[in-house]
Amino acid sequence: MRSFTAALKLSLGLGALMLLLTGCWNANDVDNVDYVNAIGINYLKDKKEYEVYLQLLSFQNVAKTEGAGVNTQPVPVWLATGRGRTYAEAIGKITIEAEKRLFWGHVTALLLGEGVLDKGEITDVLQSLFRFYELRYTMWVYGTNDPIDKLLEAAPNFERSRLNMIIHTPKDNYRQRSYIKPIRLHDFMANYYEPAKTLLLPALTMDEKIWRRNEEPIPSVHYKGVYAFWNQENRGLIPLEKAFGLRWLDRSAKRAPVLIENGEILANLRMENPRHVIHIRESDRRPVFDVEVVVKGVISELREQVQLSDLARQVQQKIEKEVRIRSRPG
Repeated sequence: MRSFTAALKLSLGLGALMLLLTGCWNANDVDNVDYVNAIGINYLKDKKEYEVYLQLLSFQNVAKTEGAGVNTQPVPVWLATGRGRTYAEAIGKITIEAEKRLFWGHVTALLLGEGVLDKGEITDVLQSLFRFYELRYTMWVYGTNDPIDKLLEAAPNFERSRLNMIIHTPKDNYRQRSYIKPIRLHDFMANYYEPAKTLLLPALTMDEKIWRRNEEPIPSVHYKGVYAFWNQENRGLIPLEKAFGLRWLDRSAKRAPVLIENGEILANLRMENPRHVIHIRESDRRPVFDVEVVVKGVISELREQVQLSDLARQVQQKIEKEVRIRSRPG
């Protein structure tokens, strides 16, 4: 009985010591894993090949930029490219050349080229994509007809981390100007199969018209419009200037500027938190939709003295025009 008690005490003592140990037995050192942050997929119709891009960032540089503020050195980006007859073959050509294990748990953005959007079979591609169990359906998804590698190589303003760019964190831009609502992959998949709903996929582009650094033009990524999907088919690109009416029908919109012109600029207003109600009626045996929009605004700039009622009427006409606009995608 004494020997059994002693052995029991020894086991309990070892158990207590093990509880004091820190760390994970199967954890990988951060330097032994390469972290994928964005994925780009396109289909080359002429070559009948899929083209896959992986954006990888150094967490050491990310920590330096986020911890110490602005870094005077350019933030590097690593880009891997693979091609194949299928997505799996294209990604396999990348993984076979990877020096370390690729970790997919930090992917926050998915870029789909116009070749993939027009080809269809998007869900087949995504099923192959998600054979990597670390991926999450919460990543942001975009469409583009620009070269995907150029979008992923674009540098952020002020040498910040690329994780702060619109591709990875679009919410800040949407709060400031609620033009195009960003969409996560799980919402994209749910609406893609919805027969009674048009799916709107944000479209990205890049140009050098806005930002400069020491008189040097800097390419910047921004929205170009939206791709409209219905019945699992890409109906084309709606340019940004013809998609302004979407903001009045989006309950999550925060801020929407309105410019009133009468030959010259008359007023600039900031409209906030739009709300809408849709009434359905029948006319000549066809459904007719009456859209009622309620929105409050603040006058940011007034160039001429005008009655408030006249200004409200002009704002109403401007919003009605944007909601009623009809355009063929493309």
